[in-house]
Amino acid sequence: MHYNLARGVNLDVIPTKQFKANQILINFTTPQTHTNATARNLVANVLETSSKKYPTQTALARRLAQQYGTYISMGVGRVGLLHTVRLKAGFINDQLAHTNLFDQVVALTREILFNPLAFDGAFDQATFARQAHNLSATINSYYDDKQFWAARRLLDLYYADDSVMQTPSFGKASEIAELTAQNLYPVYQSMIEDDRVDILVIGDLDEEEVVRAIQQLPFNDRQIDLGQIIYGQHPYRQIQRQVEYQQLSQAKLNLGYQLPIHYGHALYYAGLVFNGLFGGSPYSKLFTNVREKASLAYYASSRLMPFNGLLTVQTGIKSSDARRVEALINAQLKEVQEDNYSDQRLNEVKAGLINQYRSGNDLAGNLLERQLVRNLLGAQQADIPAAFNAVTREEIQQVAQSLKQQAVYLLSGEN
Repeated sequence: MHYNLARGVNLDVIPTKQFKANQILINFTTPQTHTNATARNLVANVLETSSKKYPTQTALARRLAQQYGTYISMGVGRVGLLHTVRLKAGFINDQLAHTNLFDQVVALTREILFNPLAFDGAFDQATFARQAHNLSATINSYYDDKQFWAARRLLDLYYADDSVMQTPSFGKASEIAELTAQNLYPVYQSMIEDDRVDILVIGDLDEEEVVRAIQQLPFNDRQIDLGQIIYGQHPYRQIQRQVEYQQLSQAKLNLGYQLPIHYGHALYYAGLVFNGLFGGSPYSKLFTNVREKASLAYYASSRLMPFNGLLTVQTGIKSSDARRVEALINAQLKEVQEDNYSDQRLNEVKAGLINQYRSGNDLAGNLLERQLVRNLLGAQQADIPAAFNAVTREEIQQVAQSLKQQAVYLLSGEN
């Protein structure tokens, strides 16, 4: 059931006896800018580790342990052009705890969000410094993974120079030095007071009790204009190419294609099936022909980004095979564009997507994530298996023919 707790503050309650544990997701959403991602990530890190009542990470962890192993975590994400800060809480059912654990978790959530370890308009300096150092180390560690490096560099190459998509949702380590315990606090205040708030609760819970407890969180009305959510950009006249050299044993060749089909588009499910045929499943042409038959890649897959108008291909190869691999990848795309695949392969891909969707229903977090996306985009819940089964070969061909290659990034081990 959906409730409007205040202007710009929403609650969805999903009662179910499917899980032994309950979950709460509180999502703060605002348009991403060139400068807000790093600060909002640091806010999440600071809030997650302390509050006035529990001023150390140890004290907060001890309180969580007293609540039968409840966990509360915070992190950031992105949905198209929107930046999100998310608090997630997981805890066992009251029937198992033999106490009103839900109320206790909501009270602790309120403490973390509304009573941070801050004084006179600034976060506690020691806590801030520690979390700033940790966040810098975490972001830098991402780029030690060469697969991540190549994926990120492809996005840098694909997105236009003035696009906010150039900034990762987790921010930039180089921006952390500009933040202080003082100038970070207004970022927190804006998140609490101005962001759109979506609260989602799932589990074996009394719905009226959930509404009563969540209403105790002191969120006020806010003016919300999320603006455009789905990202799209004009195609380049020429393919953007870049080669970088590092000492590595396995080169990374990544390709980016503009795909003007997004979440909620009439061809969205056809796009997902196309991706499964092209490179997004073990039945795909990239896996079968590039990796297995030609033995030109250690891995080869594709990924559809339904909020960004983008499809990417990731491969691990020998540097000397880069031209051959790119040509073979585009040959696989051409085969789908020309409707060259068997009915058996199409049915296998559809069945795989349906099984993946159904298995996702076994995880409470997946159900909350799906509902959150529907809320943000104003979409209705669909019969997903029926939508996949209804996809036609003509629709898949239409999707395939709409792809336009835009970027090629090679991280090479040979100079």
